[in-house]
Amino acid sequence: MPEENPLQAWVGTVQELNMIRFNDDGDGVARLEDVTVFVPGALPGESVRVRVVAAHKRHLVGEVVEWVTKQEVLLEGQASHNQAADNRVSPVRVTPMCPVFDRCGGCQLQHMSYTTALEHKRQVVGNALLRIGHLEKFEVLPTIGMDEPWRYRNQIQVPLRYDPKTEQLVQGFFASGSHSIIETTSCALVPRAVEETMAAVPRQISRVLGKESSAVHHLIIRHSMHTNEQMVILGVRKQPASVKDLIKSLFHPPIVSLAMTVQENPTGPVWGDSVEILAGKPSLKEQLDEVEFLISPRSFFQVNTKQAEVLTELARQRCAFQGDEIVLDAYCGTGTFSLTMAHHAKEIVGIEAVAPAVFDARENAKQNGIQNVRFEVGVVEHVLPRWVEQGIRFDVAVVDPPRKGCHPDVLQALVHANIPRVVYVSCNPATLARDVRILVDAGYQPGAFQPVDMFPQTNHVECVVSLVRSFVTP
Repeated sequence: MPEENPLQAWVGTVQELNMIRFNDDGDGVARLEDVTVFVPGALPGESVRVRVVAAHKRHLVGEVVEWVTKQEVLLEGQASHNQAADNRVSPVRVTPMCPVFDRCGGCQLQHMSYTTALEHKRQVVGNALLRIGHLEKFEVLPTIGMDEPWRYRNQIQVPLRYDPKTEQLVQGFFASGSHSIIETTSCALVPRAVEETMAAVPRQISRVLGKESSAVHHLIIRHSMHTNEQMVILGVRKQPASVKDLIKSLFHPPIVSLAMTVQENPTGPVWGDSVEILAGKPSLKEQLDEVEFLISPRSFFQVNTKQAEVLTELARQRCAFQGDEIVLDAYCGTGTFSLTMAHHAKEIVGIEAVAPAVFDARENAKQNGIQNVRFEVGVVEHVLPRWVEQGIRFDVAVVDPPRKGCHPDVLQALVHANIPRVVYVSCNPATLARDVRILVDAGYQPGAFQPVDMFPQTNHVECVVSLVRSFVTP
């Protein structure tokens, strides 16, 4: 029999708790006797009545029943009128812009002031470097945020569900940790034009297809911040018979591209094996640092165009180019870093495991007349060690791995290649800290860590750091 969890006895009870800090996900943290309790939606300094809803091995999870003191909800920049009377009320609480914020799984930080969220993300990076990386000395700079931390997403994926009673598609977003759809026709993270398309398309599908609309399970919208054009992709179980009528109904500006992907498995992923362009252009055009990118239905592109410009500029600065460098771009994707850095280096070589992404990178290079970059299809941990064994050398390496971080063989190859400078771009502070520790042990010294808020209102944070090797082995 499995060992009984002694914390289970707390589940279902209601406790009055004082929030003392955030955890890395932005949840309030309290102590119940000698047990840690995570409470989503609560802020440090608040006194909250909490129902314990789950017991884990080392902590409990609670949900807010009510605030013990009457909570004065503040708009950002306003001062609390009752803070002096009761210091249990947080002065950084703000009114969430989204009416389903407390149920939708998309955002986690709308209830706190933006300055608080930026500082929270800086601390998340610092905590990871301290606890996981075990670094003794490091500097984490203030998080670079946005002047307007709303309406920034250039892509959105909307799950759909057919309601046989109304014969209409129901739309919204998944609840946190669930496939239950929280119904809404709006999202404050996308431009208003995208929000309008998001609300209109499911209605049009229901009107045109009727019961056939039950085959449509997802709506994906891509938006060019440069041209304000939109691409709409429909995820379907099977192609509807009335597809021509659907095209006629949907294919109007700002939609300039209409596509469909067939995924027959009802519990399968959103995308099928292929994407068919039903009408219009095969791609959108986006621009970063005067480089034009073609965005096809499945192309990877940073969802925050404005902050992507900040990120590429930071990475370029950290490379400290003199103009004669040969650069490795590991996990290069569609070539965002390679192409925006091309005019500052002698040669750039990108490696990417996803073949369609490499195709897009090559097309983007050709489109912009950039000739000093080349892109190779391959798994980085397989290709890079082989290149090192062949004696291929680089002056700078830019690594932008997925959330799981760099494969150990990649880090070992970077060290064995004696690359003097590594610029690490991370979307996961935990794996960043782990990998930086390995590079530090190999003789690299990190500069200041620069967090970037690529995803305002969420608990995600990007970070850029340059590591310079203080010696080069023969």
